[in-house]
Amino acid sequence: MSVENYIITRKVKLHPVGDGKEIKRVYKYIRDGMYNQNKAYNILASTIYTKMFAGCDKDELNDIYKRSQRVPKEKDSSYSLYKYGEIVFPKGMQTQSSVCQKVKAYFKQAQKDGLFKGKVSLQNRKLTAPLWIERQQFSFYYPYETYQEFLDHLYNKDCEIYMKFVNGIVFKVMLGNNISKSREIRSVFQKIFEEEYIPRGSSIQFDNTSIILNLSLQIPKESPQLDEDTVVGVDIGIAVPAYCALNNNKYQRSVIGCADDFIRVRTKIQAQRNRLQANLKYSNGGHGRKKKMKSMYRFAKTEKNFATTYNHMVSKRVVDFAIKNKAKYINLENLKGFDKDKTILRNWSYFQLQEFITYKADKYGIVVRKINPYHTSQNCSCCGHWEEGQRDGRKFVCKACGFKADADFNAARNIAMSTEFVDGSEDEEEI
Repeated sequence: MSVENYIITRKVKLHPVGDGKEIKRVYKYIRDGMYNQNKAYNILASTIYTKMFAGCDKDELNDIYKRSQRVPKEKDSSYSLYKYGEIVFPKGMQTQSSVCQKVKAYFKQAQKDGLFKGKVSLQNRKLTAPLWIERQQFSFYYPYETYQEFLDHLYNKDCEIYMKFVNGIVFKVMLGNNISKSREIRSVFQKIFEEEYIPRGSSIQFDNTSIILNLSLQIPKESPQLDEDTVVGVDIGIAVPAYCALNNNKYQRSVIGCADDFIRVRTKIQAQRNRLQANLKYSNGGHGRKKKMKSMYRFAKTEKNFATTYNHMVSKRVVDFAIKNKAKYINLENLKGFDKDKTILRNWSYFQLQEFITYKADKYGIVVRKINPYHTSQNCSCCGHWEEGQRDGRKFVCKACGFKADADFNAARNIAMSTEFVDGSEDEEEI
C-alpha cells in the first residue's frame, strides 16, 4: 500500500485568552482584518478584470499585481494599488501577498471556465468572508510537561490545547465537554502533535459570535491495491438515494439509504420553515426583527445540516463499497439538464454528494468519473438493447433477451459499464 498526501479541512472553535479588553481587541482585529482583506481582493480582482477585458499586456498586469502587494503611502499614490487610508492591512500578517496569490489563482481558473466568454461572472468576496492565515502565522501547543501527560488528558474534559497567533494573540481550542462527539477532533490534534498531520494555510471566520478556525491539514493518503478493470456505478434512484453495482460482477450490489425517509424529514423541516415564514411576514421592522428572524435561520441551518450529514453517510458507504471490491473507478451520472425525478432532485444536494464521494475516494486513489445519463435506465445491462417501456417502476424487463432485474440495479450496472464520459465541471450546480 503506497502512501501519498492530500488535504482535508476541520472546523475548530477558538476562544481568545485574556480579560475583557483583550477579547474585544482580538474580535476587532479579526473583523477589521476580514473587512480590509476582502475589500482589497475586490479592488484587485475588479482592476485585473477591467484591464484584461480591455486587452492589456502581461507587463501591465504584472505591474498591477506588484503594486497590490505594497502598503499604501500617503504622499505617493502610484506606489500601491490602494489609496492611503482606504486599506489597512492587519498587523503581523502578509495579507496583501495572500490577496495577490488568491486573485492570480482565481483568474487562472476563471479563464478556463469562460469568464471572458460570458459563461461565468466575476467573483466578488463578501466583506465578512474568512480571513486567510498562512502556515507560519499560527501554531498549537499544550501546557503539560510531557507528551504522555498530554495524552492522559486528551480524552478528558479538562484537556487544554492552545493556538498561538500573530500580534500577541493566543486562543484556547474549545474541544467541547461531550467526549464522544469530540473524539474525532481530539484524535486530529494528537496526530498534529505526532506530526502525522501537517497544518497548512487556513482561515478564520465568525459563526455568529464564535470564532471558527477552518484548519487545513495535509494527511497521508492510503492507496490500496485497486483493479483497473473494476468500476462502481452509482445510480441516484427514486426508491433509494444511491444504488451501487459493478461493471464486471452482476451479483455484487449495495443499496444505500432510503429516499422516502430522506424526503420525509427534509420536507417536514421545509414545511415548518414555510409556516414560520408565513407567520413572520407581518412582523414589523425595527430592532426586534432580527431577533424574530433567528428561528428562520435556525430552520435553514437545521435543514442544511441534515442534508450534509445524510450525504456524508451515503458518500462514505459508496466509497466503502468501492474499496471492498477493489474498484479503481466510480462512475456518476451528470444529471444537469435531466429531469430524472423532480422530487428527488429538488430535495437532494446532488452536487454536494458528488463532492463528498470525490474527496473521500481521492483518499484511497479511487478516480471519480461522470458519464452521460442518457438511456441508463432504459438500456438492458445484459445485452444492451434499448426500447421504450422496458422499465416499469421498480422493475426492468428486457424485450429482447428477457433479462429481469431491479430497475435501479440495472441502471447502476449501465452506469458502471458506460464509457460515455463527460466533463460537467462547468455545468454543475447544487440543487
